[in-house]
Amino acid sequence: MKYDRCLSKGTIIPLLFMVLLSPAGCSGDSGNGSEPIPDAVALDIPALYSRVDTISVLVIYEPDAEPFTGSAQPGTTYWSVLRSNIASLFEGRTIEPDIYVPSDLSEMERISDQGQETWTADDIIALARTVWDGNLSDFAVEFPVFFLNGYFENEEGTNYQIIGVSIIGTPVIAVFKDVVLSSSSMTQISRFVEQATLVHEFGHVMGLVNNGVPMTSDHLDPEHPRHCTNERCVMFWQNEGASDMMLFVQQMIDEGSVIMFGNECLEDTRSYRP
Repeated sequence: MKYDRCLSKGTIIPLLFMVLLSPAGCSGDSGNGSEPIPDAVALDIPALYSRVDTISVLVIYEPDAEPFTGSAQPGTTYWSVLRSNIASLFEGRTIEPDIYVPSDLSEMERISDQGQETWTADDIIALARTVWDGNLSDFAVEFPVFFLNGYFENEEGTNYQIIGVSIIGTPVIAVFKDVVLSSSSMTQISRFVEQATLVHEFGHVMGLVNNGVPMTSDHLDPEHPRHCTNERCVMFWQNEGASDMMLFVQQMIDEGSVIMFGNECLEDTRSYRP
């Protein structure tokens, strides 16, 4: 089962949303086998960009792994960051789908403690097949996002730095809450680490970079597949340093936007005609 093992807490990309934020970068991509994706959780990228008119995010969490909720400022929830970034991928397309993203725990699904200290990609898919009904159709797609206790495990062993993963070829995403909480001693920053992780992983499952959606320009990082060469894009694999962080923040201030995708990635999805 292949996956994008992103974001790691050790590489930082700053964001701005009324405060200076520090979400993590991305640690790369690899796979742990070539098992076929089960039909029940396979994602049809061409259909996503040609027929789908409704995109829903289903958030499922274990006890003690609850997602951060609440508002960054009056009337603006943290989860609106994810919604705004998903919407940005479809802006100007013939079909701009309705997008439903929960913002409160009452709109999310709590499952029992799974009792796992580590999770492989196969474990995550197995959990998805157990608790999610695979709500995929020609016109509506549901993306299950799992908030899990513990850490990600791959063929190299347990990785205590990986915050989130997306399972390639599926709409399935997982976020490891223990890593989110250890990413910063400031809760305000951790909240945006969580949202930046979600935006990055959604970029992968929605076909970025050159991961199902063709590129309109050459911005694929040859050393880090499925990642962007634009250091000001959330799909960039790693931050370049403190000066570049401040440049990115200043750009966000000047533009007055919380859209984390760079223009190259946005042009790819907005121009894609399967």
